[in-house]
Amino acid sequence: MLFNRRKDGKLVKGGDPMMHIMPYVMRGRNESAVYYGKSFCVENIQEYIREKRREGKRITLFNVIVSALLHTLYRRPHLNRFVAGRKLYQRNTMDVLYVVKTLMTDEGVESVAKITSDGHDTLEDVTKMMSEHISYIKDGQSKSDDRLIGFATKLPRFLIRSVLWLVRILDFHGLMPKVLMDNIPLYSSVFISHMGSLGAEAPFHHLYEFGTTSIFCTIGKIYKKPYQNVASGELEWKKTIDISISIDERICDGFYLIKSLRLFETYIDDPYLLEQSPIELDLEYKHKLRQYKKHYDGDSESFLEDYWENMMAEADGNKSNGQSEEKL
Repeated sequence: MLFNRRKDGKLVKGGDPMMHIMPYVMRGRNESAVYYGKSFCVENIQEYIREKRREGKRITLFNVIVSALLHTLYRRPHLNRFVAGRKLYQRNTMDVLYVVKTLMTDEGVESVAKITSDGHDTLEDVTKMMSEHISYIKDGQSKSDDRLIGFATKLPRFLIRSVLWLVRILDFHGLMPKVLMDNIPLYSSVFISHMGSLGAEAPFHHLYEFGTTSIFCTIGKIYKKPYQNVASGELEWKKTIDISISIDERICDGFYLIKSLRLFETYIDDPYLLEQSPIELDLEYKHKLRQYKKHYDGDSESFLEDYWENMMAEADGNKSNGQSEEKL
């Protein structure tokens, strides 16, 4: 049907009937929001960053987190869905939005940068894209979305309300022009706010009802947190960040979400995995799965798939020099 087509996604058909009825039961994103907060030890990331800087490569914690999110979106595609017009869609691209402030002052203007990936981007590629976007904005260059918003704010109030009403109707029925989607910074897979760069904690952020962003992620400042070394029983204070995630529960069920977050944590624990693109890691996974099919029955294959989705044994080997630990 005409009204089921969209320029930014494909209609999801089949699957769990509950996923298709929920947009009618819970009509808004904030009504459907689930909030998930988790602490991540970042000492492995910091050591990785120091190593890369000795090689002359400037990589930041923020770069690693964005790359880990893109890898997770590719491997767990249900996270890259959105609800529009009471229908569930699979997004065509992986897009991450984040705010860049031109000056770190009260008067500094905010602009939204967008990273788009097709699954071929490594951590180095993501870092380069982010650096280019940030430099472009901080140099005072005017982006098309900023110009559009600036123009809209100069219109009379009644006209702004009328235009936005029309835009919402077009979006609901899948008739929104692609040029508008590209220039309204609320159409993305994930919106990230790096509150840690301001020395702040990670609050839970609301979801935007306008647009198609189903996930909002905030990153807090680095602080020290006690972990218990299971082998020795000793307490170890390690550098940690909190990440708070608000997600539209209509895009996936809780089981799928938790498995996805465990996969994301694996990338945080072992940033070396991000040196491969999501497509390369996925092909490697499928190759290993084919090998195991020759030697194991269906139950063992299911076990392997679950294990691999939460990521490879190498990640466990790089975590805390092979010692298990628990957060207090």
